[in-house]
Amino acid sequence: MTEMAKGLYIDVSSSDIFQIRRAFVVGTMVRNNHKLPVTVDLSLGAVRFVNKALPLAAEHIKIYDKTLHDYITSFMKAGGLIVVCSVSLEGEGLTSDDLLEGVMVADHDSIIALMLEQEIKILSF
Repeated sequence: MTEMAKGLYIDVSSSDIFQIRRAFVVGTMVRNNHKLPVTVDLSLGAVRFVNKALPLAAEHIKIYDKTLHDYITSFMKAGGLIVVCSVSLEGEGLTSDDLLEGVMVADHDSIIALMLEQEIKILSF
């Protein structure tokens, strides 16, 4: 039997809503089925989708009858961690007050340390 990773780090920089959805679906499945720690790190174009006031993500576009905010909330309820790049956040004209509850601004040193751990698998969207 193959040895399982100790956690999953998902890097999302795409503004493609289908890739963002996929990242949160995969992250939620890993949390629910394997109980591994999962961190989703949003940067560049993906940051705007955790803006609690963004109607596009909150209500207008649904994929399989769920909004992006529904997928994000399900991931966090499963115990997943979401961090956003501070530079990308500022570039979108947002502050931490604009983020969905539970989403945190990334501590870059901690994120780099997580990415460099040998037993952490990395996915990128």
